[in-house]
Amino acid sequence: MAIAAACLVCGAGAAAAAQEPSANGSSPLLKPEKAASKRSGHKHAEDNGPHPAVSIPLAPLGFAAPNIFYLGDRLAQVSLNFLDEDSLLFTFRVPGLIARERGEAADQAMGVRDASSPETAQEVRNIRAVVLALPSGKVTAEATWRLHDFAPYLWMLDDGRFLLRDRKELMIGDSGLRVTPFLRFPGMVKYVELDPEGERLVAQSIEPRVETHDAETQGTLGSDIASNAGIGATSGNVLPSSGAPIPVPRKSTETLLRVLRMHDRSVVLSLRTESGLVHLPIDGDGYYDAERGRGLNWLITYRSFGGSEEGMQQVESTCSPALDTLAPGVVLVSACAEFGGRRLTVLTRGKKRLWDFPIAPTRVWPTLARNRDGTRLARSTLDVMHPVGPTSPLDPTDIHGQTVQVFDVATGKVALAGPTSPVLDGGGGFALSPSGKRFAVLNEGSIQVYELPAPPPLPGDDEPHDQVHEPSHDPIHDQPHVHNQPHDEPRP
Repeated sequence: MAIAAACLVCGAGAAAAAQEPSANGSSPLLKPEKAASKRSGHKHAEDNGPHPAVSIPLAPLGFAAPNIFYLGDRLAQVSLNFLDEDSLLFTFRVPGLIARERGEAADQAMGVRDASSPETAQEVRNIRAVVLALPSGKVTAEATWRLHDFAPYLWMLDDGRFLLRDRKELMIGDSGLRVTPFLRFPGMVKYVELDPEGERLVAQSIEPRVETHDAETQGTLGSDIASNAGIGATSGNVLPSSGAPIPVPRKSTETLLRVLRMHDRSVVLSLRTESGLVHLPIDGDGYYDAERGRGLNWLITYRSFGGSEEGMQQVESTCSPALDTLAPGVVLVSACAEFGGRRLTVLTRGKKRLWDFPIAPTRVWPTLARNRDGTRLARSTLDVMHPVGPTSPLDPTDIHGQTVQVFDVATGKVALAGPTSPVLDGGGGFALSPSGKRFAVLNEGSIQVYELPAPPPLPGDDEPHDQVHEPSHDPIHDQPHVHNQPHDEPRP
């Protein structure tokens, strides 16, 4: 089975003694009704806006804002997540010279790395991780991880644990920052995502090319991706239990996409993909896809891995819409509006259209976070000086801020909106708690934690939902549309 076209994803030591957090002097996020009169470049909100319940200073943790030299490269340099309602996991890159390991050159020679992008010593980095108790801000655990590229490296699981990626390995960590091996691939893991229930894992890796690789295979794995993962045991490219590498037939590589079940590491799907990262909006035993129709129409479809499919609803878009699974049976569609900007639409597999929301053309490069059951969504974008398109590319000097909005998924209501700083074009500077009743964001030298009302539940497929929420303006950028070809994922 061939998957239909998917969206291309085009200095600190130990922490100082924990300090008691304070809300005094912190810039609050904007109330939704006040946001229309603000621009994301303004760091200070009105005095009557909501204030954080907790503010944890970043400097005592050893954090320093990334150098603006890297702005535009979309590197993953920070992650902020809730382990549970009362614990935050904050990780960030710390400076320091690191010697290159002997095994890294060997990996490149064996073809288990992307030869077109050889690793250098500058790509090796130290990541400091701290667990912070709320509301005290006390550091309850800390660690330093040595990682080997600048791609995303951490994903939360639904039980307070997390996945940590480094080169060929995925590890599972706990609240004490103890990590144990989980999966080891024959080549470099370049991309990872989980389904909304945390039961299935999508992994894309660059591996030695094997002529006997099937287009798709199912099987069960141990801690190593082995023969029944679509890679023949006789092909000589897996690591045996002893850890000694077996010679590979040649140095050429291929990119593989696998879908695995988390509980037993069995492979649901394994296939070759083109070079580049593929975002697969997985949901249960299938994924969402956008199929082009007539004119500007695109049919959003759910395709099962078994080959069946079900059409949901059509959206209008001048580009292939970006799709993201928010909850079981709920997908976020980001379409290109005809006269500039983006239009967010939330659809259900029950063929309901929950809401639409316009996004100004000067807000680009979105990153997302959601709570555990998908009832609340946080979406950040870079605020740029002009709309971005093929004839007007983005230059790092065009970026003047970053905005985050928190949506109730059932209604489209904006629960909070405002700035986040420093600007992190690779994402990672904000998080929702498992219940969605707490929102944490980096802003003005602190981790600010806001208390929110409980999000409304998602409507069931048997509940009526006749009216679509469609605000008349973007509550952050209330400005006219610009006539140009939009693009949410430009490169400088």
